[in-house]
Amino acid sequence: MKVTRNIYRLAIALLLSVLVHQTADAQKWAISTNALTWANLGTINFEGSMAVGQHFTFNGGFTANPWEIKSPTEVEIMNKQYGGYIGARYWPWQTYSEWWIGTKLQYKNFEQKGLLTSDLKAGNALGAGLAAGYSLMISNNFNLDFGLGFWGGRILKQRNFLFLDNVIVSIVYIF
Repeated sequence: MKVTRNIYRLAIALLLSVLVHQTADAQKWAISTNALTWANLGTINFEGSMAVGQHFTFNGGFTANPWEIKSPTEVEIMNKQYGGYIGARYWPWQTYSEWWIGTKLQYKNFEQKGLLTSDLKAGNALGAGLAAGYSLMISNNFNLDFGLGFWGGRILKQRNFLFLDNVIVSIVYIF
């Protein structure tokens, strides 16, 4: 638990540094949501990010899915999850345009049943992720992000994991 507490402290410190950091007039903020995550049984998801220079952004987001579906035959399907992450992206050309690569620290509490098996899978997962993608500029304020993300870490008190975590098709609004 001491490691978990230290990771929480690090996450809070990074988040606070992002929130209080001041940059020049070129500072840009963005909010986004991943359409494919919404398609996962209505999983609510939002991300906020802030440019800190011409090539870097700090980002943080959350996912939540409180839904439970029961069929007429009482088959239960759920992908409940509550999680959050903080991270950073590197943009070789300029923030919020073209190619990017990013990393994140992520925590997720989850319960899954009925998607691939009738067994209940539940736990708390903590780990780090790596993602890459492309941001297509639609207008001065709107982008479409495409990408793939992997996440590895530990389901606490159970086992280690590494899997494809995120297929990204996000709508981004830039302030």
